[in-house]
Amino acid sequence: MKLLICILQDSDKDSVVKALNKEEYRITVLPSSGAYFRRGNTTLFIGIEDKQVNPVIEIIKENCAEPKDPGLKRATIFVLNVNKFEQV
Repeated sequence: MKLLICILQDSDKDSVVKALNKEEYRITVLPSSGAYFRRGNTTLFIGIEDKQVNPVIEIIKENCAEPKDPGLKRATIFVLNVNKFEQV
């Protein structure tokens, strides 16, 4: 199992979340800020099976707009191994 942590621009949040929900991925959405200019960001936490990593990253890529400012990224994605998963 993997945990994807995806940091993206606020302006891309709705389209990315909508596309992931359409494919029935469960997401936790948190507002965040960062970078030099403290721009509004959104952080997504997505728990998925190993084989779903690449399809989820593709959905994120397809639903993020090209950045207006040079040097900005569309999204930053961390893929972490999950040793244990439990719901209570």
